[in-house]
Amino acid sequence: MDEAESLRLEGYDLAHIVHPQWHAADHAGAVVYASGQGAVLTDVRGNSYIDGRSSLWNVAVGHGRRELAEAAAEQMSTLAFANAYTGYANVPSIRLTEKLLGLVYPNMSGVFYANSGSEANDFAIKAARYFWFLQAKPEKVKVISRTEAYHGGTLAATAITGMAPFHKGFGPEPPGFVQVPTCYPYRCEACGGGPCTPECADVVARAIEREGAETVAAVIAEPVHGAGGVIPPCGGYWPRLRAICDKYGVLLIADEVITGFGRTGKWFALEHWGVVPDMVTFAKAITSAYVPLSGFIMSERVHQVIRDNPADAKFMLGCTNSAHPTACAVGLRNLRIIEDEGLVERAERMGRRLQEGLGRLREMPNVGNVRGLGLMAAVEVVSDKATKAPFAVSAGVGPKLAKAMRERGVITRVKGESLLLAPPLIITEEQIDTIVNVTGDAIEAVMKAVAAAEGTNAP
Repeated sequence: MDEAESLRLEGYDLAHIVHPQWHAADHAGAVVYASGQGAVLTDVRGNSYIDGRSSLWNVAVGHGRRELAEAAAEQMSTLAFANAYTGYANVPSIRLTEKLLGLVYPNMSGVFYANSGSEANDFAIKAARYFWFLQAKPEKVKVISRTEAYHGGTLAATAITGMAPFHKGFGPEPPGFVQVPTCYPYRCEACGGGPCTPECADVVARAIEREGAETVAAVIAEPVHGAGGVIPPCGGYWPRLRAICDKYGVLLIADEVITGFGRTGKWFALEHWGVVPDMVTFAKAITSAYVPLSGFIMSERVHQVIRDNPADAKFMLGCTNSAHPTACAVGLRNLRIIEDEGLVERAERMGRRLQEGLGRLREMPNVGNVRGLGLMAAVEVVSDKATKAPFAVSAGVGPKLAKAMRERGVITRVKGESLLLAPPLIITEEQIDTIVNVTGDAIEAVMKAVAAAEGTNAP
């Protein structure tokens, strides 16, 4: 594409498209993508980048997979769409459901389909409230979530999202949503400082007791925080959280929108800790983002109550594209790729290489923490290695790090001063090594620039 057309497209985009998390200054000089192949994206100017975040944690099998385009085209030519409300069904959604229930936790029984992760979480909350309503406990409506969690952009999903910027300007928020501190490496809010321990989950128990267990419908949590900074829990956290929910009679919803379908080296992340939830939400990698599809899967316990609902209290939850035939056909083909190519096992293997490579950056003067699980990782840069003190917001270290990575050919995002990485499951060893080297180079360059701006010598 010539320079004039590239500039025209960039200008029109800036002038007329309101992007997610929009601010004009952040969007100036945006990359306009033109194509993708494997783990590499190419922009309209011909620049290529390793997709270090699977775009938005979702392009699991990589870009340019002709198999998925062909699956969509074949289904569209047969039955592109049909109503899936009560009384109607379609073949791809039935086959995908059969496949999902064979992969997910063994206590799961029913699936409800939607379009996005936000919807999946929103609908799961409604299903939890409906479950208790049918159990003659209509007062059990509150939902407990954790700080640094991201659950989506609908009204309810925003209410359970524990990141302050997503709330500003969108209030008032609906009642019935409670947040508790999350575990965090080396400065855990839940236990008052220090590293995470299983007892960090007790903050949830205290919240249930404070609110009254008779008013709490569910606890929702990501097995590993994604957008909140790639924050994995300690080994005993999830078993303890499961026990707390059981003790107080509260449903446990696992938000696996990011962690599902191999991202952590398991099909679903709670397998790492031998825990099963009451519901699990999914999206993103179910189709590797080739078409939108999401939903929630419910345990036999929850499913049975909903399945046996009375005629005067129907499950009035729905959306036009629920169980969309084309989306389900692509999802089914996508899962077959993940199985046939051993991508869950590959994520575990490539994840070790990524974690080990990034781990070597701990020796850098301004690297305060390296963390992750499978092909999810974060490198946190700090102003003081001894105290782990962050940089002042005015220093703009996070955006500078993302820009430095992009200039060196790796696309990623930041949370605060943490670089977040989650490349496609098909990433190669050489590309992993490039990501590690670029991360080190970018940190070194930004630290030198910050030191120069402050009139000091870089460490």
